[in-house]
Amino acid sequence: MITLAFVDTSSEGYATGEAIGALLGALLAAALVWRLTRSWRHETPGRSAAAAPLPLAEAAVADARVTDGGADGSWARARRRRLIVLAVVAAIVALGVTQALSYQGQPSAAESGAGSTEAALTSAKPGETIPSRVIEGPARVGGYRLLTGADPFKGKKKPNGKQWYYDRDGDGALDLMLGIDAVEWNPTLAAEKQTDTLDQELRNFFAGARAEDVTAFDAGPWGGKLSCGTLAAAEGRPALCAWTDAETFGSVLVGGDGDLAEAAKTALAFRTAAEKRG
Repeated sequence: MITLAFVDTSSEGYATGEAIGALLGALLAAALVWRLTRSWRHETPGRSAAAAPLPLAEAAVADARVTDGGADGSWARARRRRLIVLAVVAAIVALGVTQALSYQGQPSAAESGAGSTEAALTSAKPGETIPSRVIEGPARVGGYRLLTGADPFKGKKKPNGKQWYYDRDGDGALDLMLGIDAVEWNPTLAAEKQTDTLDQELRNFFAGARAEDVTAFDAGPWGGKLSCGTLAAAEGRPALCAWTDAETFGSVLVGGDGDLAEAAKTALAFRTAAEKRG
């Protein structure tokens, strides 16, 4: 799998950071509003905000002379000012809390609970032994047949894991490439899945492949994530699909006219046929 130095915006850690930032921003804004309105809130009834405060004894005498609400209603206006500021501050804090709670991150791929192992554990009876999974390129899927012989990409850079090549029309030419990497084979992949989310894995993969029009599709009964995009090529627009779960990262490159929906069906068929329990 291709790994790039991108920030994982889908992770729980990133979501927590965004939530803390939103909450701190709201608290700072509320404190600023409270500070800037201090003189307006504390304005003495009957006096301007800029006037010097009355001595304590003199203020007490003035308060005693003021009837309920103030002779001119100034005490009532002062209370309204305080309530207005309190309402604004409360609204800012509430908005910050709401925004902070809206950030929802994803667990790492390894903790996502997606994949055939999780499915097998869920369906197993108490005490039942779960067979080890077997990943192998199928001999045939639909109209595609496995090519045998020399590796057509020998000596060229290829994705990590294992690759299988398929012919569709019987002419012996390469029409589809299947690649699968698994944590059983690749300790580096296992380490990446402990930190990266499923979305981040796919985002890195398609960015490295310079794929366009990347679209998400149903990942099938084993869950996880499946997406497909198109690649620029001299002939046609080959489709590149990739899926990921807690233990596996797989991809299918198929020639054609860039029909992503059809490519996704093909990729899902290969994923299902390549991974078995036995």
